[in-house]
Amino acid sequence: MATEKSVKGLKVKGNSFGASGFTLGIMSILSLGYIGIIMSVLGFFFCYTQFRGKKTKLAKAGLIINIIGFAISILWIVYLAPIVSSYVQGLSA
Repeated sequence: MATEKSVKGLKVKGNSFGASGFTLGIMSILSLGYIGIIMSVLGFFFCYTQFRGKKTKLAKAGLIINIIGFAISILWIVYLAPIVSSYVQGLSA
């Protein structure tokens, strides 16, 4: 029988929040920029909810992956995107 824990009125069963948060973390790394930031924040929320309700390894890994995805997306927006943009403009000129 599956055990249930309540997290602020939200019943956590199994590993569904952890798995979806982990998936969003992987997707945030693959899709850089603003979409990556949105995915990593949403994935972090899912994994944090799972981790507070039922501590699983997938939720812990998802938290780490989402933090890495957020950092890479910020780095992409601030530093790497302008460099790539100027390089592409230099090729077309």
